[in-house]
Amino acid sequence: MNHHGDPNVEAAVRTAGLIAALTYIDHVGFHGIATSLTGASPRIDRSWPGSIGNARTAVAAIDWPNEIQTLAERFAAAAQRLASALDQRDISVTAEPAQELHVAYHALSDAGWAYLAKAAGIPEEGMTAHHHEHDTPPSAL
Repeated sequence: MNHHGDPNVEAAVRTAGLIAALTYIDHVGFHGIATSLTGASPRIDRSWPGSIGNARTAVAAIDWPNEIQTLAERFAAAAQRLASALDQRDISVTAEPAQELHVAYHALSDAGWAYLAKAAGIPEEGMTAHHHEHDTPPSAL
Protein backbone atom coordinates (compact mmCIF):
# COMPACT_ATOMS: atom_id res chain seq x y z
CA MET A 1 0.00 0.00 0.00
CA ASN A 2 1.47 3.34 -1.07
CA HIS A 3 0.68 6.30 1.21
CA HIS A 4 2.84 8.78 -0.69
CA GLY A 5 0.93 12.05 -0.92
CA ASP A 6 -1.70 10.97 1.61
CA PRO A 7 -2.34 14.14 3.70
CA ASN A 8 -3.15 12.08 6.81
CA VAL A 9 0.15 10.23 6.60
CA GLU A 10 2.06 13.43 5.90
CA ALA A 11 0.43 15.13 8.92
CA ALA A 12 1.27 12.15 11.14
CA VAL A 13 4.88 12.15 9.96
CA ARG A 14 5.20 15.89 10.59
CA THR A 15 3.66 15.54 14.05
CA ALA A 16 6.01 12.67 14.93
CA GLY A 17 9.00 14.68 13.72
CA LEU A 18 7.99 17.73 15.73
CA ILE A 19 7.50 15.65 18.87
CA ALA A 20 10.87 13.94 18.40
CA ALA A 21 12.78 17.18 17.82
CA LEU A 22 11.05 19.04 20.66
CA THR A 23 11.53 16.17 23.09
CA TYR A 24 15.22 15.97 22.20
CA ILE A 25 15.90 19.68 22.65
CA ASP A 26 13.87 19.73 25.87
CA HIS A 27 16.29 17.22 27.39
CA VAL A 28 19.62 18.74 26.36
CA GLY A 29 19.71 21.08 29.35
CA PHE A 30 20.18 24.48 27.75
CA HIS A 31 19.40 26.24 31.03
CA GLY A 32 22.13 24.32 32.81
CA ILE A 33 24.59 24.97 30.00
CA ALA A 34 23.88 28.71 30.07
CA THR A 35 24.09 28.80 33.86
CA SER A 36 27.38 26.92 33.86
CA LEU A 37 28.90 29.23 31.25
CA THR A 38 27.67 32.49 32.78
CA GLY A 39 27.93 31.75 36.50
CA ALA A 40 30.54 32.73 39.05
CA SER A 41 32.73 29.72 38.20
CA PRO A 42 32.12 29.09 34.50
CA ARG A 43 33.11 25.71 33.10
CA ILE A 44 32.85 23.82 29.81
CA ASP A 45 31.59 20.24 29.79
CA ARG A 46 33.08 18.06 27.05
CA SER A 47 29.67 16.57 26.22
CA TRP A 48 28.08 19.90 25.30
CA PRO A 49 29.35 20.29 21.73
CA GLY A 50 27.96 16.88 20.80
CA SER A 51 24.60 17.47 22.48
CA ILE A 52 24.29 20.93 20.95
CA GLY A 53 25.26 19.62 17.52
CA ASN A 54 22.70 16.82 17.76
CA ALA A 55 20.03 19.32 18.81
CA ARG A 56 20.91 21.51 15.84
CA THR A 57 20.65 18.50 13.52
CA ALA A 58 17.32 17.42 15.03
CA VAL A 59 15.89 20.90 14.49
CA ALA A 60 17.36 21.31 10.99
CA ALA A 61 15.97 17.93 9.88
CA ILE A 62 12.36 18.91 10.53
CA ASP A 63 9.95 20.53 8.11
CA TRP A 64 8.66 23.09 10.63
CA PRO A 65 5.27 24.76 10.17
CA ASN A 66 5.61 28.18 8.52
CA GLU A 67 4.75 30.05 11.73
CA ILE A 68 7.63 28.33 13.58
CA GLN A 69 10.25 28.10 10.82
CA THR A 70 11.96 31.38 11.74
CA LEU A 71 12.31 30.25 15.37
CA ALA A 72 13.84 26.96 14.21
CA GLU A 73 16.32 28.84 12.03
CA ARG A 74 17.24 31.14 14.95
CA PHE A 75 17.76 28.12 17.17
CA ALA A 76 19.98 26.37 14.61
CA ALA A 77 22.06 29.52 14.09
CA ALA A 78 22.42 30.07 17.84
CA ALA A 79 23.42 26.42 18.32
CA GLN A 80 26.10 26.82 15.66
CA ARG A 81 27.43 29.98 17.34
CA LEU A 82 27.68 28.29 20.74
CA ALA A 83 29.26 25.16 19.27
CA SER A 84 31.86 27.34 17.54
CA ALA A 85 32.53 29.24 20.77
CA LEU A 86 32.92 25.99 22.71
CA ASP A 87 35.35 24.69 20.09
CA GLN A 88 37.64 27.62 20.96
CA ARG A 89 37.90 26.25 24.53
CA ASP A 90 37.91 29.86 25.74
CA ILE A 91 35.31 30.40 28.45
CA SER A 92 35.36 34.18 27.85
CA VAL A 93 33.64 33.83 24.45
CA THR A 94 30.87 31.43 25.50
CA ALA A 95 28.55 33.45 27.75
CA GLU A 96 26.75 35.47 25.08
CA PRO A 97 26.14 32.57 22.66
CA ALA A 98 25.01 30.39 25.60
CA GLN A 99 22.39 32.94 26.63
CA GLU A 100 21.32 33.42 23.01
CA LEU A 101 20.82 29.67 22.55
CA HIS A 102 18.96 29.40 25.83
CA VAL A 103 16.50 32.09 24.74
CA ALA A 104 16.17 30.60 21.23
CA TYR A 105 15.53 27.17 22.73
CA HIS A 106 12.69 28.43 24.93
CA ALA A 107 11.10 30.31 22.03
CA LEU A 108 11.20 27.27 19.73
CA SER A 109 10.11 24.75 22.33
CA ASP A 110 7.23 26.87 23.59
CA ALA A 111 6.01 27.65 20.07
CA GLY A 112 6.38 24.03 18.96
CA TRP A 113 4.42 22.57 21.85
CA ALA A 114 1.76 25.28 21.50
CA TYR A 115 1.43 24.40 17.79
CA LEU A 116 1.02 20.70 18.62
CA ALA A 117 -1.49 21.45 21.38
CA LYS A 118 -3.55 23.57 19.00
CA ALA A 119 -3.40 20.84 16.35
CA ALA A 120 -4.60 18.36 18.98
CA GLY A 121 -7.51 20.61 19.92
CA ILE A 122 -6.17 21.50 23.35
CA PRO A 123 -7.33 25.02 24.22
CA GLU A 124 -4.63 27.55 25.13
CA GLU A 125 -6.13 28.16 28.54
CA GLY A 126 -5.57 24.46 29.28
CA MET A 127 -1.87 24.78 28.60
CA THR A 128 0.59 25.13 31.44
CA ALA A 129 4.16 26.30 31.20
CA HIS A 130 6.45 23.30 30.86
CA HIS A 131 9.64 25.24 31.39
CA HIS A 132 11.18 26.57 34.52
CA GLU A 133 10.56 30.13 35.53
CA HIS A 134 13.81 32.06 35.81
CA ASP A 135 12.73 34.85 38.10
CA THR A 136 9.69 33.44 39.85
CA PRO A 137 10.25 31.73 43.20
CA PRO A 138 8.67 28.23 43.41
CA SER A 139 6.22 29.42 46.05
CA ALA A 140 4.77 31.93 43.56
CA LEU A 141 4.08 29.35 40.83
